[in-house]
Amino acid sequence: MLELIAVGAIFTAVYLISCWFHPYRVCKACEGSGRSLSTTFKGAWGDCRSCKGTGRKIRFGAYVLGRTGGA
Repeated sequence: MLELIAVGAIFTAVYLISCWFHPYRVCKACEGSGRSLSTTFKGAWGDCRSCKGTGRKIRFGAYVLGRTGGA
């Protein structure tokens, strides 16, 4: 049981370190393009509502660490 806790702690530490250096992930809604295609007009597009046109979303671990400043 102690080994399982140690492995979990190591995994969590590595994940948080990764989130510190790489706080963003690709937006799943627009697949990183930052664009949202219109369902009414063919060829029309606008900024993705989910990521506000950046193509990036904050990772959960980065949010926990407080790395939420500016996209």
